[in-house]
Amino acid sequence: MLRLSLWFFPFFHFGPIFWLVPLFMYFLPAFLARNKPNFTSILILNILGGWTFIGWIIALVWAISSDSQRPVVATAQTAPAPGASFYCTACGRPCPVGARFCSACGAAQPAARR
Repeated sequence: MLRLSLWFFPFFHFGPIFWLVPLFMYFLPAFLARNKPNFTSILILNILGGWTFIGWIIALVWAISSDSQRPVVATAQTAPAPGASFYCTACGRPCPVGARFCSACGAAQPAARR
């Protein structure tokens, strides 16, 4: 009985490591491509062709060489020209730039248009 428990004891504690390390190595290309624009394609190749060594190498090279997603830069809104006008959101009539209230209906204008 003691012999059986000593045989089982080391594998009981290290068993998850023997499963997690190869699993991480298998999905290493997908992990490296997690912020890439073609992550889904690399993941599919890794799942379907990763069991072959050549498919895994192709997925790894693709994950390392692909460009990362570029952040989208929002353009700032420019103020209209000094003589220009905009339309009231309540009544639709033109109002001069910088007006806080519409001259026709008296509705408050948004701060972005001042």
